[in-house]
Amino acid sequence: MADQKTGPIRPNVGRRILIFGILFAFGFAFLIWLLGPLLSHFTDTLILRNDISWYYWKLPARDFIGMTAAWGLYLTHQFLIWIAIFYAQRDKNGFRSTLVRGIPKYTFYVLIITVVFVFMHLIQTHFFYDGLAQDTPILSSQGSVIVMLAIILILENPRRGLFLGRKAGKPFTTEVVGFFRRSHMYIFAWALVYTFWFHPMDTDPQLISGFFYMFLLFTQMVLAWTPVHLNQRWIVLLESYVAIHAVIVAAWNTDFFGGSVIWPMFFTGFAFMFVFTYMYAFKVSKKIYWLVTAAYVACLVWIYLPEPYGFGRSITNLTRLEFLWIPMILYGLAALFAVLTYLKVRKSDKSVATKSVMAPESKQDMIKS
Repeated sequence: MADQKTGPIRPNVGRRILIFGILFAFGFAFLIWLLGPLLSHFTDTLILRNDISWYYWKLPARDFIGMTAAWGLYLTHQFLIWIAIFYAQRDKNGFRSTLVRGIPKYTFYVLIITVVFVFMHLIQTHFFYDGLAQDTPILSSQGSVIVMLAIILILENPRRGLFLGRKAGKPFTTEVVGFFRRSHMYIFAWALVYTFWFHPMDTDPQLISGFFYMFLLFTQMVLAWTPVHLNQRWIVLLESYVAIHAVIVAAWNTDFFGGSVIWPMFFTGFAFMFVFTYMYAFKVSKKIYWLVTAAYVACLVWIYLPEPYGFGRSITNLTRLEFLWIPMILYGLAALFAVLTYLKVRKSDKSVATKSVMAPESKQDMIKS
């Protein structure tokens, strides 16, 4: 019988944690909604502006004690997660090293840290309300998630391809993918923890939808070093849920865009990513791929058909190729990150090669001197 502290991870541990994470996401989202009325003394003071760069859920005046609490809790949460990742990666048996009941040490500690700080954020919201949004621009929160989605495209390229199931070549090389496999946990941990503390835990559908998504992403972070972490269906679900969240945010924020309806842009853009990239993680018949693609095209037609036959969205938006804006950003960022990393790897290889060639000459010079 394997020693409990060094034995293998039990196959069902990851599945149990996944189920716990999903149930926790639903339960805590409900708790946020349930406690929402207690925040009315904060929400009654919020200011609505017709400005895309304005973040609605922050108090009119900055409270020093409140922001000290928000930043202090965020930084503590952030560095504890990074420290856990650091020690897990240094452990040669990190993916096997277990603490209790077959649970990896990393999984156990990060689960505890995550649950504790989720409750701490709820308490902080009810005492001070403001998140990091009081001091940082809204684009920083949105941008962090976009960076994460772009890097996932690089990581998943060897398994499902980048477009229509076809794997991208250079600069999406093995070395580039390896670099992001080693570093993505630190980057994703920053994106998730920072975005988590950016928003207050209020009851608006946009915020509840976002926190529900955040809890699912936290679950994926906890699941590192378990087989479930690499489960294709689970990864595609996490990538695709952003479409639901984005549509909810866009639908509720129409007033910020001068009354413009922009949810079709988010829906068609993220749906494009699923149809032409994400779904190729599933090994199904070509007929299924064609049926899903046809359904996407039919949805596009319906959105831009005039009423009463369709949604009646202006054809001008179609000519602007709005359904390609999000894919262009994600594919473009993935390519940019891959190029920069490829150049860095090549530079490092050349440097190592130069040193190996020069070393004997340098040794001879030392002898002659």
